[in-house]
Amino acid sequence: MNEVQYDKYGYKKKGGKRNPRPQLVTVFCVLLFAWGLWEIASSYTGNTALNKSGVDTLYPAVNALMMVFSFVALSGVWSMEKWGPISFVIVVALKIVVDLLFGHFNPIYFVGFIPAALFLLNMKKMRRTD
Repeated sequence: MNEVQYDKYGYKKKGGKRNPRPQLVTVFCVLLFAWGLWEIASSYTGNTALNKSGVDTLYPAVNALMMVFSFVALSGVWSMEKWGPISFVIVVALKIVVDLLFGHFNPIYFVGFIPAALFLLNMKKMRRTD
């Protein structure tokens, strides 16, 4: 049985070597991060920000918040932790719901489930966060 060891500061020592990140996961993380930055910028400058009134003026802020949540999920995937893919699936689903509520739905956002499926398939290589 493995005994938990602590360093001189009381933190758990990292045991063993980490699993290497698959290249396809790395490529998807980088592409999705770049797309998220583009999505934030375009929601404040594109036609979605023009001529809006009422509740629809909140869309750029809500969209940016969804992208920040996706960055958090991608950081979990990047560090190969099991909470990353689960959070990413939740964020992709919430992004579609938010876009439906604000009238900015685009079926292309369903493509987000492709990397989500890839991340979920690689979950067995990821570690649990204690």
